[in-house]
Amino acid sequence: MDTFGTVPVPGLVVLACVFAAFGFLGWILAPAISKRVEDSTAGYVKWMIETLDKMFLTISGRTCLYLIIASTIFWFFFGFWFTSGLPSGDGYFAFRTLIALILCLGLFRLPTGYRMPRFIVNRMWEKRMERFGEQLIDALTFMSNGLRSGLSLVQSMDMVKEELHDPMSQEFALVLSQQRLGVPLEEALLSLERRIDTEDVQIMVTSINILRQSGGNLTETFDTIAHTIRERKKVEGKIRSMTAQGVSQGVIIVLMPVVLAGILYLMDPELIRRLWTTWIGLTMVLFMLILQTLGALMIRKIVRIEV
Repeated sequence: MDTFGTVPVPGLVVLACVFAAFGFLGWILAPAISKRVEDSTAGYVKWMIETLDKMFLTISGRTCLYLIIASTIFWFFFGFWFTSGLPSGDGYFAFRTLIALILCLGLFRLPTGYRMPRFIVNRMWEKRMERFGEQLIDALTFMSNGLRSGLSLVQSMDMVKEELHDPMSQEFALVLSQQRLGVPLEEALLSLERRIDTEDVQIMVTSINILRQSGGNLTETFDTIAHTIRERKKVEGKIRSMTAQGVSQGVIIVLMPVVLAGILYLMDPELIRRLWTTWIGLTMVLFMLILQTLGALMIRKIVRIEV
């Protein structure tokens, strides 16, 4: 039997047929896969632009795309670097590739690679909403006092814009700019409600729009809304203090394996080094990280109480 190197000729034929079959399958599915990736990425970029725009941050779609690609490539190579201690071999190379793909694609809801820009933008938006919620009581108090002193609603909102910091100042400045450009105040406030989709803002906007038409007392309404928000925050503070023990237990449980691994590494480095120099050790580490993530999410769901 003729051979080519160490592989028999029939074996080469079978190998060529396998590659040809996969190549043909890829050629058939390439347009659908490409369209799916393109649609997904286009939606991702559009979401990033819209979310950053709501935070008054201007960024181009090209820059967003570059950030997503850079994050994906970085975490792919980071996965290979992280597993560089494994011995050479086809099996180990396949395992390293699997780890790199998990990190670069952000599988198992990991905030890495492809998912990392979304995670960062989401965190930025959540922080902005927290600051806005904290400032809303002061804004309502300012408007209530302004109306009592004889100012109009627009003048009271302008006072809020001047006295408070961002993000409240930015949001009210945009509402007033739209109103001065000819947009009805009701529509400008509805735009604010769409941007800041929280229950408190919905109550405020609905109250203003209804009472402006019916001629009700906005001053008392603002005081009532501010009092309601203030009392709810008090309840939230009590709940946080009551669930602090559960939160601390969750933090301890999550950090315990890392601290224990560090202590064991100081005691016996050669033994612990097997966790990242063998495929069995890396599998155990990956399995541990998945279980730790699931456990942290379960603890968070238990101790998180919506008010």
